[in-house]
Amino acid sequence: MLKDLRRLITFTDFLYYAGDLLSKKSLRYTGFTAMVSLLGYVGGLLPWVETYSAKVALALPIVVGTITFAGGTALKSIPMLLAARAMGVAEAQDLDLMEDYRKSRQDEHLEWLWQRVFRFEWALCTAASRVRPHPEEAPPEICGAEAVRGDSDRDARAQFFTRARFALARPQPQPRQRYYLGIDLRFFEDWRNGGYFDRNDNKLVEQFDASASLDEVKTEVGYGRWDAFCDLPGKLYQRLWFFLITRAVGVQVGEAIVWLNRQYQTDYFNAQAVLWPGEDREPWVAQFRRAGEDLREKRHELLNRIFGATDDSARGILRRMLLPTFWRAAKLRARYDPEYLDGSLGFDLTSDLEHFGLPDRRIEPYRTLARDVAAEKETLAPWLKRFRPELLTEGEGEALRAVRIAVYVGRERLRPMICGDEHDPAARERFSANVLPAIDQAVRARAQYSARLVALRVHHELARLHCEEYFQLLDALRNST
Repeated sequence: MLKDLRRLITFTDFLYYAGDLLSKKSLRYTGFTAMVSLLGYVGGLLPWVETYSAKVALALPIVVGTITFAGGTALKSIPMLLAARAMGVAEAQDLDLMEDYRKSRQDEHLEWLWQRVFRFEWALCTAASRVRPHPEEAPPEICGAEAVRGDSDRDARAQFFTRARFALARPQPQPRQRYYLGIDLRFFEDWRNGGYFDRNDNKLVEQFDASASLDEVKTEVGYGRWDAFCDLPGKLYQRLWFFLITRAVGVQVGEAIVWLNRQYQTDYFNAQAVLWPGEDREPWVAQFRRAGEDLREKRHELLNRIFGATDDSARGILRRMLLPTFWRAAKLRARYDPEYLDGSLGFDLTSDLEHFGLPDRRIEPYRTLARDVAAEKETLAPWLKRFRPELLTEGEGEALRAVRIAVYVGRERLRPMICGDEHDPAARERFSANVLPAIDQAVRARAQYSARLVALRVHHELARLHCEEYFQLLDALRNST
């Protein structure tokens, strides 16, 4: 980690720190000098001691204070101006428009969201898969027939892609989009408005902290101030690395843009030219002799200076900036989504954590939790068969999922009753008195459970996709140098 910090923290940072320290201490230095001057002047009043006059005693602390404050401010200003100039060039030259690269991979992103979120909604025919016909908002030639149970996977996927592409291509308020098209793409559209390595690419952090849907999930699972306090070190750690990396990239990109445009006496070169893989081989670059080679060389210098010379070091730096967001989203989902724990979706939390290389000490508690959740699912089934057999019939998948969420969220209170012997009259009475009300309430609120679950799943999958996409971009850039 120290090597990474040395690459990201430059001499100008130390210059800024020294200037900041000097300017902040100027008042203390002035006070100390004034005290010494006063003692010296008072001592000069004695008949046998000769020191300095009142003018000197008054001027000395003023001079010291002026020098320390002005000098410190000057030292702070030099690196600020240097970095601000380069950052300003990068921002003015389309660093924020690296969001276009993210949008260019729309179909890949929709495929991930289909496979890991929305195909389950189509299978259950929840509100996310249903449309409300409207000649403009949901025209029949675009949205087609409403999803029905029994649709083939290919038909369901085609419906999702057609509606999603239509929604993403047509500017409209998100509530209207959800009302007519069903699918909830607000988090996805918000995430797409962040550009790679731009200072504003913090949409997922904002979603986790302030989304109304995620706040409802937090309230339901009891995510309170203590949980937020426990997450604070990770958030501060991530914020530090996010600031260092985005600033370093902005400065290096800005310097590369200035050099390339001066070298070729043009204004063609921008942040996208430097950070968009393969752009160095486009015809517009070929019009400038040797520009492709120079562009690749500048990109190589940027990557080596910021991310190091090896793939491991490069990925290690990115992990510090990216994984805390995924980790927070994964922990929240683990407290609300039992299907993500027991593997019934075809993937699970532990495999995702292992994929990103989280330490085993963090993964092991979730392995234990996954086994407990799977066992509780088997324990709940005979109780439902006895008291609510209709939930186990075809067509009640959404209600059954809501029941599983409600029971899982309240597991600390309900687990003793669920684990009781169904043949024991006293256990049946306790189950009827304590668990059945929660089950019936969940059935009635199935739509709300589904809406919260979809929002949480989309946010979490975007946090996972965010990591994957940054790694993919970095690999593509390194392979193109």
